[in-house]
Amino acid sequence: MKKVTAVLPARNCRQELFKCLSALSRGNYVPEMIVVDDGSDDGTREMIRKHWPSVTCLSLTAHTGYAHAANAGLRLVRTEYAFLIRPDFRAGKKCIERLLELMDREDVFCAVPQIREAGSSRHVTGGSARETIAVPDGCALYRMRALEEIGWLDERHYEGLEAFDLSLRACLRGWKTAEVPGARIQKGSSVQDEKHAKGLKAGTSETFRRQLAAGNLMYVLYKNMPGPVRLPALPLYAAADAVQIASFLRHGELDAYKMAVQRGRALCSMEKERRAALEDGVGIWPENLSDASFLGMDESAEKIYPLFLAEKETLSFSHLGLYLRIQGMLTSGFPKILRLFL
Repeated sequence: MKKVTAVLPARNCRQELFKCLSALSRGNYVPEMIVVDDGSDDGTREMIRKHWPSVTCLSLTAHTGYAHAANAGLRLVRTEYAFLIRPDFRAGKKCIERLLELMDREDVFCAVPQIREAGSSRHVTGGSARETIAVPDGCALYRMRALEEIGWLDERHYEGLEAFDLSLRACLRGWKTAEVPGARIQKGSSVQDEKHAKGLKAGTSETFRRQLAAGNLMYVLYKNMPGPVRLPALPLYAAADAVQIASFLRHGELDAYKMAVQRGRALCSMEKERRAALEDGVGIWPENLSDASFLGMDESAEKIYPLFLAEKETLSFSHLGLYLRIQGMLTSGFPKILRLFL
C-alpha cells in the first residue's frame, strides 16, 4: 500500500500539469495522484483520462482558488502523507523518496524540498535537514495526522502564503517543519490561468500575485502573532513592508499595493467579526468563498462555501517559548521568507 498521495490543484495549465505528472511518475517513489481541476476550460480532464487513467481527477464546478482546490484534494487522501505540489514544479527522481525518509525517521509536521528556480544554474547542495517556517506554496510533504489536528489551508488566502501560514500554525502547536537539502525540485515557468476577481484592477498575473501576497502577509501576522508578541519584531515587519512597497514601486504598481493593503485590513476585520459572533453564541457564520477572501468571484463560485478558515490565535503565556522560537526563525530565515511574497 502506498504511503504518499500527491495532490495537484490545477487551473488551465494542461501542458505544465502533464510535465509535472510525468516527473512524478519517473521518480524512485511513485505516489498515488489526485488532480483537482479548479474549473479549467483547456481540456485538462480529457488529457488526464487519455494519458493518466490511474490518476484520480476531482473536477470542481467553479474556479474557487488554490487554497480551496488544495483542501478539496487533501480531504480525499487516505495515505499517511500528502505531497502537495503545483503543476509548475518538477520533482526530481529522489525528491519524494528523500522527503519520505525524513518523515519516517522524525515525527515532523512537514518536509520541504530545495527548489531550483527556472533558468538557474545554481547546484542544490546536500547537507542535513534544518528547521524552517519559510515553506513555499505548493511544494511540501505533509503528515496527514498533523494536518487533521492543525487544520487545512486557510481559504481566505485564495492564493499565496497559505503554506507559510500553515507552518506558523503548526509551530504554535509544537510541530516542526524541516527543509531537506537532498530532495530536489525544479520550478518551471508558471502558465496557470489566474483570472482576476471583480473589483481588482486588471493587470498581469504577476501583479495580481503580488497583491494577494501583500494582503495575505498582513493577515498571516495578525492571525498567528498576538499583538504583544509582534512588538519585538516590529523592525523585521517594517523591513518586509518596505521591501514590498519597493517591489510595487519598481513595477509602477503603487495603486495595486494600496488595494492589497485594503484587502489585508479587510481580512483581519472579517476574522475579528467572525470570532466575536461565534463567541456571542452564533452557531454558524455564513460566508461564501467570495466573501471569505474579500475577492469578487463569478456567480458559480459565490455559491460555494469554504472547507476551512483558520482562527486568530489568542495570547498564551504557555506559548512564550514557541513565540521566541518563531521570532528566531523569522529573523534567521528572513531572506527566504521575503522570496515567498516577492
